[in-house]
Amino acid sequence: MESTHDREKRRSAMLDKLAQVLEQVGFPHGMAKVYAALTLADGEGLSTSELIDELDISKASVSNAMQFLVGTDLVERYRVRGSREAHYRMIKGVWGDILARKFAAMTYIRQVTEEAMDVIDSPAACERLEEMHDVYAFFEREFENVMERFNERTGR
Repeated sequence: MESTHDREKRRSAMLDKLAQVLEQVGFPHGMAKVYAALTLADGEGLSTSELIDELDISKASVSNAMQFLVGTDLVERYRVRGSREAHYRMIKGVWGDILARKFAAMTYIRQVTEEAMDVIDSPAACERLEEMHDVYAFFEREFENVMERFNERTGR
């Protein structure tokens, strides 16, 4: 039978691994740790002091992370009756929208590469721009199909 210590050790390792993955997709380190902790929370969310204790970070670090996470609609602040401190929980159903916004940047990059190819005379630069354009145009089309299927699947 697994001990409480072993279970806590495995959970801590998983929190670090999840935070590392979030960092690889663009989350700053502190925000990745906070978001990972909220993701793995046993209950609805975590209080400021619970985040401080679990992650061994300062109140300012929690505040900075929450400013960003709440501002990007990944996390919301909520009140717990009888508690004066802030509690935070993940907002459900946002990952599809987040990916849609992220991939909307593909359209912009593709458009800019088209504009650049019209302006640039260098064959070598145009070759690089064309490759970039083709990759982004391909994924832009593919993502539209993926989002349609995702929205059908989730009833959006």
